[in-house]
Amino acid sequence: MYILNVDKKGDVRLQDENVTLVPEFMAVLSEEGLGSDALKWVALMTDYDSPYSYLPIEERKKVVTRDIYGKYNIKFANRKVIDNAVEKYKTLQFDPLDEQYIAFNKKINEYTVLMDKMPVTPDNAADIQKIMIGIEKVLNTRQKIIDAIEKRGKRQKIQGGRELSFLESRFEASNNK
Repeated sequence: MYILNVDKKGDVRLQDENVTLVPEFMAVLSEEGLGSDALKWVALMTDYDSPYSYLPIEERKKVVTRDIYGKYNIKFANRKVIDNAVEKYKTLQFDPLDEQYIAFNKKINEYTVLMDKMPVTPDNAADIQKIMIGIEKVLNTRQKIIDAIEKRGKRQKIQGGRELSFLESRFEASNNK
């Protein structure tokens, strides 16, 4: 994950400065009925690098909730604290390329649903063809975004906004093999 660190058991590292320095994250941890699982829910729902990020948001809510809490629906003790943490997470990790990629994926999904629900008839064949051309244009633009993301390279965590040192670069390279 990009902002929060997770240990080998899948728990959020509570002593991590990315948790302790962000009041909204600490509020989730200290709120009665929320805690570490709720903060993990925030990260899995929001993080660009979440293994669930490919799912549409409503499906993601169900799957992440089930995987953490064992059921598809949960009513959080204090929804406002969760919402504040989600918004802070989004703000801290914001990247315009990733946001464009997400937006294009949503549009592709909408096109797919539209095409799936539209039976082909002689009356609408031309409209369907226009939709297919539109999909092709969206896919081409999306690929350009993917290329830009790949060209940018993997996001790297660095402390204090400085560049990685030689040893840190070597360490990152050895961990990414």
